[in-house]
Amino acid sequence: MAMATDSSTSEGGLDLGSLLSTLKRRLWLIAGVTATITAAAGVRAYLSPPTYSAAFEILIQPQSAETEVISSLSEVPVNQQERELTLADQTKILTSPGVLQPVVADLRAKGLEGCVPPNQAATTGLSEEELNSICYSRIKSRLGVQLTKDSRIFQAVYRGDSSQNVEYIANLIAQTFLDYGLASRQRDLQQGLNFLDDKIPDARDRVDELQVNLQNLRQGSNLITPDAEGNKLSSQIAAFENEYRAVLVELEENLTLYEELQRQLTQRPQDASVSSVLSSNSRYQALVEQLLALDSQIAQASTIFRNTSDDMQVLQEQRQNLLALMAREGANAQQELMGNINVLASREAALASTLANLNVDVGQLAGVTREFTDLERELTIANTNLSQLLQRRETLQIEAAQRELPWELITPAAVATDVANLTNNLVLGGLLGLLLGVGLALALDSQKDVLYTARDLKRVTPVPILGLIPHNGAVEQGYDEQHLLALYQTVDEMLNGKGPKKGELPIEDLYTYREAFRSLVANLQRLDADRPLRSIVISSADNQLADSTTAAYLAWAAAELGNRVLLIDADFRFPHLHNFLELPNQQGFANILAGELDLKNVIKRSPTEPNLFVLTTGTTDVDPARLLSSTKMKQFVAKTESYFDLVIYDSPPFAEYADAALLSAESSGMVLVSHLGTVKTAQLEQALEKLWISKIPLIGLIAKEAANKLALLPV
Repeated sequence: MAMATDSSTSEGGLDLGSLLSTLKRRLWLIAGVTATITAAAGVRAYLSPPTYSAAFEILIQPQSAETEVISSLSEVPVNQQERELTLADQTKILTSPGVLQPVVADLRAKGLEGCVPPNQAATTGLSEEELNSICYSRIKSRLGVQLTKDSRIFQAVYRGDSSQNVEYIANLIAQTFLDYGLASRQRDLQQGLNFLDDKIPDARDRVDELQVNLQNLRQGSNLITPDAEGNKLSSQIAAFENEYRAVLVELEENLTLYEELQRQLTQRPQDASVSSVLSSNSRYQALVEQLLALDSQIAQASTIFRNTSDDMQVLQEQRQNLLALMAREGANAQQELMGNINVLASREAALASTLANLNVDVGQLAGVTREFTDLERELTIANTNLSQLLQRRETLQIEAAQRELPWELITPAAVATDVANLTNNLVLGGLLGLLLGVGLALALDSQKDVLYTARDLKRVTPVPILGLIPHNGAVEQGYDEQHLLALYQTVDEMLNGKGPKKGELPIEDLYTYREAFRSLVANLQRLDADRPLRSIVISSADNQLADSTTAAYLAWAAAELGNRVLLIDADFRFPHLHNFLELPNQQGFANILAGELDLKNVIKRSPTEPNLFVLTTGTTDVDPARLLSSTKMKQFVAKTESYFDLVIYDSPPFAEYADAALLSAESSGMVLVSHLGTVKTAQLEQALEKLWISKIPLIGLIAKEAANKLALLPV
């Protein structure tokens, strides 16, 4: 049968319920430890002699002069984390032997705080260094220095047994701290000056180098500043570009005129007069007028004379002469226009060459300008750094000459009496005792490794818990377990007032007990509706603990719910069920398996519950394991499962004997009883591992509580 996984199993984290259960179980231990520690704290507070303390506060400068110089020059300020680390280190430095050496020398000279004076050193057999170390250790053990959070204030407290000595030593330590602050300040100033003395020559050399480079650049490029030269080149380029564009326009116009004139001259000469070039030529225009007049005469003469007449020949000859003159005048105009075109072309080429040269100069000037700008920027930075270095050196020299105290005693030493506060000690002792008690309780509980609650079971295994059986409180009232079954049978009558009076018997406990087993039966029936359980083996995970009562009450509850139930005592080694049910045990289960008797001859029916049948162990000399693994056993299981709705085998502890495993192999599976408060994690895990190795079907667990959680009725 498959084992269902409980979805409520804890997946890690703090199990508050288990923790509270542990604390409740160990309540007396926790209370005892708490009371003891509280009492000890109270006695200590009452008997402790008074002590004296003197506290003072000093405001210090956390940043050294050298750090300020480096930060200002590099433009990278000291961050807050570095500042806090510096202050934290300062607390350790203040309590170091080097700083407290003047205090050690003074106390040794006066013989205070147990420090040995120098004139008595020979009697101790110790060296001066060892005596100084002992005195320093005593001072440091009574001195506390701490930094006030988010501030530059140190608070120092010195404690001792004498108010006068405490006040004197506190003032001495305060003055020592102030002297140390002044010495540290002077040392830092000197380090800053040394740093500046190293940096200033380098800064001067850098300025000189940049100035020489800038001078060489000006001389090599023959300019004062790139801006002036750039403006000059820009003006020249603009002027030449304007002139170049004008020449191009004029050249284009002349070329157009030349082409137009050439085209017209190839046509009728008189038509060429419309050309813009010839229209302004007076000689050509005069020839055109003469030609027009002559053409008019020829037209008039042609009406009178023949073309071959002398008069017409004279007129035609005159006309040819005029045309020749006009052609020669047009050619002259064409040559003059070509001359203008050649001049303009020469000017255009010269201007283009000049502009190209100017553009080359501009490109060269761009590189010079970039280099010039870089040098000027570097020179400005170098001059600024040099000025800062010189100014900072002058400032540090003034500060070093002034010898002002960088630290300030803002709260002088004041003596206070430290009397142990009884109330505070009791409260602290109680809290400490409570913590120790809880820790001890948890440690003991963990060491015992006992499972106390169903939650503990879920933590150990995913096997489903079929039911939680409460502790039977009637046993604590003096009732014997074997008499409780009879009372169990009459619970309904007692609740209805038909049986013994309610106040005379633990009715509520028995009712709760019965309902728990009924719920257990219901859970077993719901496990697999398609394949109902026909036979189950009841065994215990405890090595030395059998559980016949669980099997008996389970059988009775199943019978009450209408099932024909056979309860079999299969514990051949330590039979107990017949005593619990007050039945004879001369013949029983063992005799049937041995083939001596038949089932119907030894089975017994309950006189009060008709659905319940009981089969005791019986007696035999045959080995129980041999009986349970025999063919008779297989036949017996098949026979009983056909006669009864449910067969319950009460078997010995599973971890101790093989009987339960042999029975489970023939039945529907095993139900393992875990006695909370008794069963250990290792026992349960060992039993589960054995079941897994043996491939025995485990139906589930029954958890039986260790202590009664219900109120008991008086008997």
